[in-house]
Amino acid sequence: MALSIETEDLQKKKEELEGKLQSLTEEEKTLKEDVKTLEFNVAIQKLEEKIKAKREAVEKLESKKKDLEEELKEPETVKITEEQEPEGTEEVEEEPQTDLVVTVAPVEGEESAQSQEQHKEEEKKKRRFF
Repeated sequence: MALSIETEDLQKKKEELEGKLQSLTEEEKTLKEDVKTLEFNVAIQKLEEKIKAKREAVEKLESKKKDLEEELKEPETVKITEEQEPEGTEEVEEEPQTDLVVTVAPVEGEESAQSQEQHKEEEKKKRRFF
């Protein structure tokens, strides 16, 4: 009889351990699925971050393109030629290497100073291409 009680105890212990093994196997399977899901989520998040960075770069380039297009559309400032020179201006001799024409006019207000600044900026732009 003692043998049958011992066998029953062992049988119960075996069933208990098999149940734990089954439970751990199911938990392992669930954890693997969770890990796989999390890996996909991390990969998706990284792609979304790359997309966001790329989108910002594209927007920056679009903005720069728009600014440059607007700059091209702006009417060029009127170039002062010998025929259009205001009274009292003198033409300064040009250097042989550049196409720069400098006119000197008496300062009568901000308007002439602004046109000189614009003229200088135009000349700088021209020099960039040569």
